[in-house]
Amino acid sequence: MNLIDFNSPLWDMYKGAYGSVKDDIIVLTNEKQLFYKKNENSDYYIAFENLFENISHQMSFYNATYIALPYIVTLLEQYENNFLEQFYIISNVGYCIATDIPENHSKEDKIEQSILDNYEKSVSILQQKTKKFFFEHMELLNQMSSAEKSGFCTSLLAILGDRHLAHILVLSAWDIFYILCDNCEYCDEQLSFSFSNKQELNQITPAIYQPNQWNNISFDDTFVWLSNVLYILGEEHLIKILSYYCGIYTCPRCGNQKKVIDFIKNYFENC
Repeated sequence: MNLIDFNSPLWDMYKGAYGSVKDDIIVLTNEKQLFYKKNENSDYYIAFENLFENISHQMSFYNATYIALPYIVTLLEQYENNFLEQFYIISNVGYCIATDIPENHSKEDKIEQSILDNYEKSVSILQQKTKKFFFEHMELLNQMSSAEKSGFCTSLLAILGDRHLAHILVLSAWDIFYILCDNCEYCDEQLSFSFSNKQELNQITPAIYQPNQWNNISFDDTFVWLSNVLYILGEEHLIKILSYYCGIYTCPRCGNQKKVIDFIKNYFENC
């Protein structure tokens, strides 16, 4: 994994939502302050906030991520003995990874192969570090707030599993099922776990949660491993919501049946 030199013109070519991310990365690599202390006036805190907003704004993908990620992974390695700092880095970088889906890329983008290869290597290292962090710190993770654990699990999903689902969960706030039928174009933007009535939610046959079915090794079956992680972290209420996202939806107009996630993907791709 290579780090792009700060004198490279690539920083002006690979930009975030608000321009170059170079200055923020320089601060993060030089400052010794810790984000978790949340000194909102510190250069480190401001750079931390700015960097991740710059490369995940509105859950769009920005080419700056290609050259920023190796530095973020290096930062994660530097704080290997600091639980909270690792927690906040993983929780934020996962949202950036969730933006890396085909719909967020332009066919006009011409990315150097060496940049892509280095980025993919960074993702691989991030996955290894994230797994290690999770398995070594389950007890400490349980002590975080519910909102923090929810965000962490969403990032975990993006890094280790289904980026598409993670992207959708962020945009829908773990609550709204944006439906667009690819057969009859039936559209429902109001179906919600929190606000829809039972009859409306009956259009979804939720996936069946089975505790203790995860072997703590495989991340192939998203619902199995993520539901068990949520259980481990005491977020049982999110398991039920996840079971609907991973369930089967029946279109009330034409009877078309597919995974809920497929209807939602169709919505975001076409609306």
